[in-house]
Amino acid sequence: MRVSTILALFFAASAIAQQQAPCTSATGRSVTVNGSATIHMVPDRVAFTVGVQTDAPTVSAAFNTNTEKLNAVFRALKTAGVKTEELQTSNFGIASTDNEGKKLPGYRVTNFVTVTREDVAKVGDLLQVAITAGANEAGDMRFFLAEPSKLETGGMELAFKDARTKAEHLAAPSSKSLGEVICVSDQGISQQFGGYVSEEITVTAAAPMFAARTQDFSFRVGAVFELK
Repeated sequence: MRVSTILALFFAASAIAQQQAPCTSATGRSVTVNGSATIHMVPDRVAFTVGVQTDAPTVSAAFNTNTEKLNAVFRALKTAGVKTEELQTSNFGIASTDNEGKKLPGYRVTNFVTVTREDVAKVGDLLQVAITAGANEAGDMRFFLAEPSKLETGGMELAFKDARTKAEHLAAPSSKSLGEVICVSDQGISQQFGGYVSEEITVTAAAPMFAARTQDFSFRVGAVFELK
């Protein structure tokens, strides 16, 4: 059976799964199997957040100083090659108490910028640029794929092939062979991220090295085949 036919059956089954009766064989002879496949991918995007926290006796003083420092971080990142569309401000806040609820001697202003880049290898350099420019907060780093949906067709095809192989192995001892596929169902896609490794980030150290590990995308299908 052609891959296009297999995928057509798969998507049709997924779209009307709740309206269908259970898959049954017209002859009463069938085999039901599950198939799975895992695709390992290296992330092609990285995102991280850097920011500035500023304490001052008055709100205006804290705000103005914080704005100057954050603007310096913006300029440094752009000079390092970060595009405007790769920068997004986030998590602005003004507080008169700390995280434990204790009264501050003045006011605290925090402001963050999230950087999203294609150049995963340069993330350590960019963090060091931001810190050198005045950022005193950093975190929320994540590596990811820009378009994980593009893996779906290939992953489902591999999972279906695994299901067919299992069905053939089950049919062989009874001297049967596989007929047409009766139905195919989506049993889910899961993702597991291996994380990343890094050296400690300090203001005086050389740029930290980050190495993203692979992301594993697992695909599962159920299939019913006619026996003949």
